[in-house]
This record gives sequence, structure tokens and C-alpha cells, in this order.
Amino acid sequence: MKASAKRKQPVAAGIVGILLALVSVAICGRAMSEPGTPESGYAEEIARTYDFKFGSNPFAPGNATTTSGTFIPGEKFISSTRCATCHTDAHTQWRQSAHGNAFREPFYQKNVKDLISQRGIEFTRHCESCHNPAALFSGALTKNSKVKRPFDEEGVSCISCHSIQSATGRGIGGYVMAEPALLVKEDGMRLLLDVTDQQILDDIPSHRRAMMRPLLKTADFCGACHKSQVPRELNDYKFLRAFAVADEYQMSSFSKESPHPYYTRDKETCNSCHMKRESAPLFDVSAKEGKLASHRWAAANTAIPVFYKWPEQLDAVTKFLENDAVGIDIFSLKLKSPGVSAEEFIAPLNRSTFTIKAADRITAEVVVTNKNIGHSFPPELRDFYEAYVEFIVSDDSGKTLYHSGFIKPNGYLDESAHNYKTYLVKADGSFNDKHHIWRTRGIAQNNQIQSGRSDLVRYQFRVPADANGILHLKARVQYRRFTRVFSDYALGKSVDYPIVSMATADYRMRIGANGPVPPSEIPKNAMPDWRRWNNYGIALIDQRQYPLAIDAFVHAATQDDKYRAMAQVNQAIGLIELDQYDRAAGLLDSVIRGDPGNMRALFQQARVFIRRGQLDQAETNIRRVLAAYPRDRMSLQQLGELCKIKHDYREARECYEKILEIDPEDLGAHYNLMLIFRKLGMKEEAKREGRIFADLKDDPSALPLANTFLRKHPEMSNESVFWHIHNLSPASGL
Repeated sequence: MKASAKRKQPVAAGIVGILLALVSVAICGRAMSEPGTPESGYAEEIARTYDFKFGSNPFAPGNATTTSGTFIPGEKFISSTRCATCHTDAHTQWRQSAHGNAFREPFYQKNVKDLISQRGIEFTRHCESCHNPAALFSGALTKNSKVKRPFDEEGVSCISCHSIQSATGRGIGGYVMAEPALLVKEDGMRLLLDVTDQQILDDIPSHRRAMMRPLLKTADFCGACHKSQVPRELNDYKFLRAFAVADEYQMSSFSKESPHPYYTRDKETCNSCHMKRESAPLFDVSAKEGKLASHRWAAANTAIPVFYKWPEQLDAVTKFLENDAVGIDIFSLKLKSPGVSAEEFIAPLNRSTFTIKAADRITAEVVVTNKNIGHSFPPELRDFYEAYVEFIVSDDSGKTLYHSGFIKPNGYLDESAHNYKTYLVKADGSFNDKHHIWRTRGIAQNNQIQSGRSDLVRYQFRVPADANGILHLKARVQYRRFTRVFSDYALGKSVDYPIVSMATADYRMRIGANGPVPPSEIPKNAMPDWRRWNNYGIALIDQRQYPLAIDAFVHAATQDDKYRAMAQVNQAIGLIELDQYDRAAGLLDSVIRGDPGNMRALFQQARVFIRRGQLDQAETNIRRVLAAYPRDRMSLQQLGELCKIKHDYREARECYEKILEIDPEDLGAHYNLMLIFRKLGMKEEAKREGRIFADLKDDPSALPLANTFLRKHPEMSNESVFWHIHNLSPASGL
């Protein structure tokens, strides 16, 4: 369609257009896979030579399927260039995105080719449900397939995403796809191959029915692929969770479906973060006021735009990573002078008065916060991403005195760096550093920061004996896609991929007397002290340092009246962990008197009631929380337990089944349903739940395997411990 015709719709299609449309309906409008249709003939032809290795489901071991339950002709996955005529900007953005290159980019290609060579192409059905749906549904993923594969260049194409009808919550392709269509009539007739641009312009409602539905704007839609597991069929072992970004989001403050996060905020969705509106300078009929929802899906993949030399995409991803997603704060020092037994605690560092002398032992405490991400940081495949903290101590001349988290001359990361990575272990105890997930048997480390939470990093060093002037402390959160070992392996050569500094903090520490930083030198947008204390406390809670966390929350409560109640509930959480129920109850009672609708406080109060045996009061609180947050899985779990205690197994069953509606692979829900079905005399259902539970639960032998691995790799073992100190040695040459 010519550009001059794009911007207006004709008044009438004309007699010829009507006749063409009728012919198109006759050719393309048949119901999917009815006996005797070309679609059913295609499915029968593919099935003759297809390897149904995993049973009657042709798409196993992934979770994706079609509305017909069978194959879709490959030609129906039309090229996204067809969409570019009217959606030029969206297509240009998509072409450079991780979605548009999900199959062809070299890092994925290396991994999937390894799977094919080690296990067979049929096992890639697990992967391609999210990396190349057209290959999966066309029946191409079988030995000696004759299916033509032009769609390999497109990965997750326009027509693939927009043909998804529903999501199941199971991840790794937890969706149902209809046969692609460009028009869907009011009676459900689906039209595709002979549809012209003019027909689309003449019937926008039918095009909208084909392309859009409310599902596409939900986290459930994105979660169909941004949640993953390794099933028994793939590893000949058992179910292993890979990542669960969708579940992390659902439990975060972003979803507004849980009262438990440490901070509250306005609701955000995957779209509002990753599809922000941007200029559409080329031409796009979906643009409004010159802007459209970005189809770059800027997130964290810096490798694809570097490989394909796309500066616009790299710039978008880099800006996204740098845009206050995480925070870093050199919050406090612990100071130990020679000959002095006590260690001085100094916090917040830039608000305090203290003295530093040569030979003092300093422990700098750095708080890293997942500020504005609706899921874990880093998300998903932490085994071959590289997120870490860099810490530098330098003098006035710029000379580096101490350095942690540096890149070595060979491009590899300093092994002692504080990192947020996953260490996968193979059955023979060796390091699975090539992302061969089908060979994983244990996880030695899985470091991350959940949404709204914090981590505390400790660096210990000695003030040089000849030090004078100022010591400059710098801390940075760094991110690289991928680890150097994986990028070198995938590309077959050494290439320097970009490292993005996501957050930076500096502090100038004088040898001698130090005082508070003058207010004029503190940025106006600096984090308020109550929040700094709160983040420090959250990090200590997650490191199970409960007394220190409680003290931090006490400080937070004194900083700002508006947030006192939040800090008091946080104190109560720490006290409950220490079995100090009376002190916790006093704080919670005070908060609830001031705000009877504080659901977070009511839930924690219910925990105290349960410890005291006040089960009726606990149940009343939990039901109030569920009235406000009906999809809060923690409250559903708690109510289910209370119902079990009362022998109300039918309502207990309802609670756990509601959890499975949110997360079909919730371990605790399946376990409890197994017990409940036994009580109800439902033997077959109990056996089913028992089988699922046995597959989902951790393998007891995996822990010894992981521990043995860590003993062999002392450079990694430090990071696997909740609470640890990085003892810094003088930089090379000192």
C-alpha cells in the first residue's frame, strides 16, 4: 500500500473489493482443523513423520499449545514485514528487540545447538515455545523435518504474540495460541492469507479483534514466557525451577495484589515499564499524538544490539538500566582503631562526626536496593548474566589503594567480587557455566535482590600507615550481558561486551576529623534518611541479622512521622522472628489503633495470635486481609492452615486451589492438597497431588552436591553465605 493511501480510509471498497472479500472468506474463513480442511490435512501430514517422543501432546515438553491442540501450517506465520506497511515504527523497534531476535541471535543459537547435539531436536520444543513459536507449532522440531522455516529470522514475531488467546500461569510457553488471523469477524471467522491491506482498513474492528485483547496488557501474558522451569522430560531427573519473574511481580508492590512489600507504590504493569510511549517518526497508524507503545521492550539485553550494531536499541537499553532501577548507598562504617577493643558504628556516614587515623580498620557497609524493578534484580537467567558491585578506595592523587569487583586483563570478572549470580552444578559436581540447563542437578548459589528489598555488602580494609589527605570511596552496581566465559564460548572468540553502571555512590573520607556533609552539597533528590535506615534494616532482615535490623527500624521510625507506622511493623517482623511476641504485639496494636485498615499490620498481628493460640482472632484478621487482597497467596496459605486445624477441609481445599490459580506450581499448595484429599477420602486426587509434590520438591541429595562444589571453589563460597565480609588486599603494586 502506498504511503499516500495509508493515512485515510476509502469511503467504499467497491463491487470488485466486495467480491474479492467474499472469495477471501471462502478460502480462508474455515474453522480451524475441521475434518477435510487444509489445516487438518496439514496436521495429518506432519503427524506421519513426527516424533511424538513425549506422548500425544505434540508440543511437549513445553507448556504451549494451540486452540485446536494440533499443528498450524508454517505459512500462516506471516512475516512481520507485512505489518511494517502500516506499523513502520513498531516494526523497526521490534526488529531490534530481544523478541525479534529471540531465535537467531548467536548466544541463543549456541545454546540450542548444544541441546540438539546432546539430546536431540525434539527436546528444543521446550525452548522454542518462547523463542520460536512458529517452529514449534508448524511441526518443524522433529528429525528430518521438511517444514520450510523462513520464520527463524523473526523469533517471536508480530503474528505469534498477537495470536495468543490465553495464559495458563505455568511459564515456558504457558499459553494457548489460535491460528493466526488478520481479521476476525463478529461470528469468529478468522481470515489471513488472502486479506489485503485495503480490507483491513475497511474493517478495523475485525483487525482489532484479531490483534488485540485485554490479555495482552496483563502480566499473565508476559509471564507465559517470563517464567521458566526445567521439566523431568528435559533433564531425565526432576522439575527444577529456572526463574519466576511473573510470580515475583505478582507478590511485589507493583501489582497491588499483596500487602507484604516493605514499600507501597502506584500500580505498574510489564507494559508500563517496558513499553513506555515513545516517538513514532516514521509512520504508524497506532500512534497517538505522534507516540506509540514502544516495541523495543527495553530491559537488560545489551548483547543483541552490540552484536547487530544497532546503536538506537543499545541506547534505549542502557538508559533503561541507568534510570534509577537500583540504588546504592555507602551507608555506614564500622571503625576499629589499634589498641581499642570496641568497634565504633558510624551511620549514616555522611551525617556523622568521627575521626580516622592511619592503621585503623574500616568496614564500609554498602546498601544495594532494588528500587524500581517489579521483580528480582537481576531477573531470570542469573547463571550467565553478570551483575556485581565494584568498590574502590583511592587517594587524592587518584591512585587505587583497594579494589573489589574489577575486570581482569583477560576480560573476566574478579572472582571475589560481590555478585548477584546463580552457580549451577552438574551431576558430576562440576560447574555448569555454559547454561546447559538440561545437565543441572544442584544450585550452589542463587543471589538476587527481590523487588523493594535490599542487600548489605561489607568491605573491610586497613587505612595505610602513610595515608594523609582524603580517601575516596566509590561503590557501583555494574551489569554485563553475558559472563565472559559464556560470551567467549558462544562466539568462539573474545569480545568485550559493554558494562553498564546502574548506580554509583561516592564518599570522601578525611584522614583526621570528619563531620556531616554540608546540606548544600547533598543533592535535592537524595534519599531521605528514614528510607536509608529502612533499607539498611531490610537488608539485615534478609541476612537474618534480626537484632541489628530491629535497631535500624527504630532509627527509621524516629526520622519521619509519616513512615513511623511502616517502620514499627518492620520492627514487629524482626521481633516475631526472635519469638518476642509481646513486644511485637505492642507495636502492632499501636499501629492498628492508629490505622485499623493497615492490612500489613493485621497480617503480622495474625501471626502473633497464632503463636499465642488465639486462632479465631487470627482468622478474623486473615479474612480481612483477603477481602482487600484476594490474590495474596500468603494469606490464602495461612487461612488454609487455620481451616485445616479446625478440620474444615473443604474450605482449606478452596484456599489452596486459589493459590494454584495464581501459581499452578506452588509446592506448598500441592502438598497441602495431598493431605486434604486424603482426609476427604479422595484417593486418586491425593495420589495425583502427591506425584506433583514429589516432582516439585527439592532433591535432598542436591544440597551435599552443592556444598561439595563450594568446598572445591573457595572463591565462590563466600558469596553463598548470607552474611560475609570482603577482606580487601592492597591493590597490585602497593
